[in-house]
Amino acid sequence: MLEDPPLTQAEARIFNIKQAAILLADEGKARGRTGEAALINACYERELNPAKSLTPGLEACLAQDIISSKIAAQVFGGVSEEARRLANVPAPQLVLEAMAKRVYGVLGKFKVPPSDAREINVIIQKNGMEAYGRQRFPEQFEPKAKMQ
Repeated sequence: MLEDPPLTQAEARIFNIKQAAILLADEGKARGRTGEAALINACYERELNPAKSLTPGLEACLAQDIISSKIAAQVFGGVSEEARRLANVPAPQLVLEAMAKRVYGVLGKFKVPPSDAREINVIIQKNGMEAYGRQRFPEQFEPKAKMQ
């Protein structure tokens, strides 16, 4: 679902994160968690090396990583330890710790101020997670009212 182009820097950040979440949801629908992981890895590979600062592309990678990892941890948390072992699935805490290491690594590399990091996280939690959910599981959401 495309929206009108953003007007402010804050709107641009929200738009970017929502679009990254929608792309992640589409990949998850098509290829599951493996596809999501491949999408995130490709994003980091494409965006990280040429970046001199935190770019919208890297923000998209962070958003996808955080969303996918939090959802995976929640799903894995509902599975017994024995079932996770048999399925070769990590414990939820390990998923979150690995994600945090990647995210903090990117934020630290580019010396992102804590206030900016918090803003990005809030947008991911509020706008990104909702965009992902609406795209991946539309039947679980009421349709959004059209703005007039």
